Amino acid sequence: MQLSKKFRFLAASILACQLVVPIGVNAEEQRDYIAPSWVVQADYVALGDSLAHGMNEVGMIGLGYTDFVAQALQQEDLITSYNKGFANSGYTTSDVLKDIQNNVEKSVVGFGYPSEKVKVRTSIKEAEIITLTVGANDLIPILEESQTTGINAAMMLKASQGAIKNIAAILEEIKKLNPNAQIYVMGYYNSFPYYSEDVQQQFKMLLKVMNATIKTTAEKAGAIFVPTYNIVAKDVPSYLPNPDNIHLSEAGYLAVANEAFLPAIKTSTLWDVSKTIQANMMDSTTVKISWQEAKDNVGVTSYKVYVNGKLTFTKDAAINAITLDNLIANTAYTVAIKAVDAAGNESVQSPTVNFTTGRTLSFTDVEKNWAKEFILKAAELGIMNGYPDGTFKPDQSVTRAQAASMLVRSLGLTTNEQAPFTDIAIYDVGTQSEIAAAYAYGLIKGSDGKFNPGLPVTRAQLAVMINRAYEYEKKQSYAVKGKAPFSDIASYDEETKHAITMLYEQGIIIGSEGGFSPEAPTKRGHAAKIFVNFSSLLKK
Repeated sequence: MQLSKKFRFLAASILACQLVVPIGVNAEEQRDYIAPSWVVQADYVALGDSLAHGMNEVGMIGLGYTDFVAQALQQEDLITSYNKGFANSGYTTSDVLKDIQNNVEKSVVGFGYPSEKVKVRTSIKEAEIITLTVGANDLIPILEESQTTGINAAMMLKASQGAIKNIAAILEEIKKLNPNAQIYVMGYYNSFPYYSEDVQQQFKMLLKVMNATIKTTAEKAGAIFVPTYNIVAKDVPSYLPNPDNIHLSEAGYLAVANEAFLPAIKTSTLWDVSKTIQANMMDSTTVKISWQEAKDNVGVTSYKVYVNGKLTFTKDAAINAITLDNLIANTAYTVAIKAVDAAGNESVQSPTVNFTTGRTLSFTDVEKNWAKEFILKAAELGIMNGYPDGTFKPDQSVTRAQAASMLVRSLGLTTNEQAPFTDIAIYDVGTQSEIAAAYAYGLIKGSDGKFNPGLPVTRAQLAVMINRAYEYEKKQSYAVKGKAPFSDIASYDEETKHAITMLYEQGIIIGSEGGFSPEAPTKRGHAAKIFVNFSSLLKK
């Protein structure tokens, strides 16, 4: 598929509307049903055997777990397309592997595709979510014989080893085609609960080993193992009602979808909206709330701001930050955002942030430190944090990554963009996002494609970052009144000298014994003073 996700989602929604809108309804009467969203709207492909296909307890193809998963994700605007056309009843691990290797083309069974047929490798390349259910048919012929002869250990070992080998090969093929796909591998349930107790004991031991091996194989390949054994076992009469058929009932498939797959899939970082909203404390009763723009097929028209569950503001789509003042000190608040389009559709997701005003803060190692008041204020404003052991470590150097994060938090900046630095991947998503925001707003630049995030930020480097932040906030350069009285900055470029002078004239820094020590690492205590004074400057 070469069409954009937005187009495919629109096409899928139009198709869905066509199924329910009576013939003869005018085009003018049709409306936009697609809600705004902050999340990636993914493509979902289901691979595997009859369980993925949806065969039920009477041998008919109906709604399987993949259908219920797709329905749930579509209702929350999380997927744009779904296809279970590559899931086939009777398929073994070898069949699935051959289909991928041969790049078979099959009819689409699902929604959101612009054509009736599609090739499997194309679908895999474009999918963000892939479920794999396979292996049972490799073992079933042996298990069916076991009811009368007992489990043939040698044959079962050979078959299970072959299945695991093929599953590993399938996962390898998928990862080659799409390294970023999130793959969910279904574990086995007891499909023969009506067999004799002797056979049951053998079979349960086998399932335990098989599931453990599949889990290891999946995780080694970067996939996620989804256990189903206990879910099906808790209500065998409802979920496996036919003793002569190993397939789940619709109720069983629904349970597997709701209790196994959806909890795993919904924890995906694809749909983590926690980083799209930030709260930055300005003082003990004032906080700045900022959020990233939501996306919509037509366009977002407004944002609804809920404070502690109550609609408090409705802001134009051009606004993505507000300041809440006159809050109650020492009080917990929850702020949530809803995006709304012209048709009145509201986003399913609500980026939410929790904070407490007027935090009472203390650190075990700052009581006699010269920067104590600055440290406590920086922590109160949410610019700097302490360590889990209750310390602040005021004499520890600030890294370039930490400086970028502090500056971004102090300004309440966010971005959807990624920074072009090759050396920040080891950091958590939040830190990467903050570095990206610092880059997007021109606060940092890096060198040769690197940011050197782990190096201490020098006093000169931090001065430049602060000066750029000032220019961004004030929309103009600072007009220096003279030269800073430091004897050790003459060799620096004009931007750096201008930045140091600005900080000096505004009383943010004072230097020591006629020098600024521009190459010295910035200590956490000094950083607290600089950021607190800078925050005060911005309020003038």
